[in-house]
Amino acid sequence: SFGSLLQYFTGSKEHNIAIRERGHRQGLKLSEYGITDLESEATEKFTDEESFYRRLGLQFIPPELREGQWEVERAARNAIPHLIEPGDIKGDLHVHTDWSDGHDSIEAMALAARERGYKYIAITDHSAGRGVAHGLDEGRLRKQITEIGKLNEQVDGFRILTGIEVDIRADGTLDLPEDLLSELDIVIAAVHSAMNQEQGKMTERILRAIKSPYVDVLAHPTCRLLGEREPIMVDLEAVFRAAADTNTALEINAM
Repeated sequence: SFGSLLQYFTGSKEHNIAIRERGHRQGLKLSEYGITDLESEATEKFTDEESFYRRLGLQFIPPELREGQWEVERAARNAIPHLIEPGDIKGDLHVHTDWSDGHDSIEAMALAARERGYKYIAITDHSAGRGVAHGLDEGRLRKQITEIGKLNEQVDGFRILTGIEVDIRADGTLDLPEDLLSELDIVIAAVHSAMNQEQGKMTERILRAIKSPYVDVLAHPTCRLLGEREPIMVDLEAVFRAAADTNTALEINAM
């Protein structure tokens, strides 16, 4: 009964409790072995999760939504939302190359992205403040902008956007001059240093960057590296409010 086994161990615990309660109301007992009719004690086995949920009168619930919140009620109404799939992604707005800490050229990245079906990428190498990443200073960034312009004339059916992952300094200022940032298609701001600042100072630092008219995205808001680095101390609610007020995107990258 692979379907029920997979569903059971995928969880979450809260989700499994919710569907077990639904099954009990229908006179059914759910387990990793299948679904058992409490009256006849017959156990039905399932080869896939879709048929398991269908037996409960539910639309299939993707694992990403199994949180024990609203998903069972939605599934009962056949109203589970469409989740983003690889084919829905049209481009990548955070790409590093061998100009900083990446491994491939701008052209190679563009061609690989086009092969995946993307329509565009943004080249957002590190700025010079990220010293260990061979980041770009003003002069190198201007050279990169020129190269991207030439490549856009050569790569058919695809657009390469200019950008940067600019460092947010300890005082909240940005690592490159505003007149240069204003020329770019996208500016991603990020904290890479002085990560031990106390919460108030760190929050003000990030808010100052978010409020810059040239910043489009805040990268890795918590600066956490799983298993390697603890998150910074920052008032995320204040960051969320400022991002909403300034129409600044927040990067979600599972870090």
